Amino acid sequence: MTPISHYLSGVRETSIYLGPILAIIWIIIMVMSASNGVNLTDGLDGLATGATIMTFLSFVLIGVWEFGQSCAVNAASGCYQVRDPLDLAVLAAAFAGGCTGFLWWNTAPAKIIMGDTGSLALGAAIAGLAATLRVELLLIPLGGLFVIITMSVVIQTLYFKISGGKRVFKMAPLHHHFELKGWAEITVVIRFWIIAGLSVAGGLGLFYAQWVAK
Repeated sequence: MTPISHYLSGVRETSIYLGPILAIIWIIIMVMSASNGVNLTDGLDGLATGATIMTFLSFVLIGVWEFGQSCAVNAASGCYQVRDPLDLAVLAAAFAGGCTGFLWWNTAPAKIIMGDTGSLALGAAIAGLAATLRVELLLIPLGGLFVIITMSVVIQTLYFKISGGKRVFKMAPLHHHFELKGWAEITVVIRFWIIAGLSVAGGLGLFYAQWVAK
């Protein structure tokens, strides 16, 4: 409980108090959601790896910014009460660097694949960084691609059960739907990377906008 907060965080810590029990449950939900989101995205060569690199890089920027505006460094109005943000930024950079080296061999046709062990761990790391940097709800736009792909599976499953066997997509997760529509694998990957990049940019924009408006 030491590095995280008992308060819910969005682009920064809010005044919504969860308490230790609800905070732990919330972190568990975050870890499970992010882990499964990355795991579902890991269906095409390089797709999940490239998207996680962008998300980790966003945490590098957030950590460095929070360090510069930390209450421990500059106890001014609106400072960030985050423990060791610069260390967390270094950790995020290490994850981004490791994924970048891995991506060299993971792009199509992949010579090394991630598997569940890698994707679940990366998702958990993303959730952990969001919690310790106290930008928990900001994980939704920062990991926008993972959210979209996860929701495609949820929508497909629910509609299949409700409609008695009908489908919204040709196949879920969503990247396989576009494969079946005739898109080449590399086309799907690059276009989904663009979506991931735009999501990260939007999340960072929200983070900075809050600072400007404080």
